[in-house]
Amino acid sequence: MPTRKRYLRGIHGPPEGKPWVWQPVELLESDAWRSMSINTRRLVERLMIEHRNHAGKENGNLMAPYDQLEQFGLTRECIPAAVNEAEFLGLIRVQRGGKFAGTNQPSSYRLTFYADKHQVPPTNDWKPVTSEAVKAWRGENRRRVAAARNWREKQNGGRKAAPSQCGKPHYQQGNAGQ
Repeated sequence: MPTRKRYLRGIHGPPEGKPWVWQPVELLESDAWRSMSINTRRLVERLMIEHRNHAGKENGNLMAPYDQLEQFGLTRECIPAAVNEAEFLGLIRVQRGGKFAGTNQPSSYRLTFYADKHQVPPTNDWKPVTSEAVKAWRGENRRRVAAARNWREKQNGGRKAAPSQCGKPHYQQGNAGQ
């Protein structure tokens, strides 16, 4: 018969023999965490799973290829926006790679609320982020997107660009139902 302490640890502790992740309550209550878009949340959750898949020892060298992120529910056109938002919110740091960085290496990620692969304590870059800063950043981001859309329309001879699919549920995009 297990002791009461062991019994309670089994009920309230992490699941025995199964991978699991933790987040401090301070993070879950933060403006940065609560203001994440759904695509950013999916990105961060995928990186947390990747972190756990490497026994928590590769933070700073986490890889999340676009194909893997698509399988997790993001669309290719929404991934860069999710990465930018997560980086602004201080939840991740990115070492950019791929064709846009001019390298043959994929981007690597670090979750700022976990220690990195060199046992450097968490940097918690999300702590100074306020809801006012998030609102200002989103407003500026909307202006940048609108300016880019206008530029593309001018380049296309006045034809409107296809509207972005970001923000719509993943299952409604493409040829769903066919």
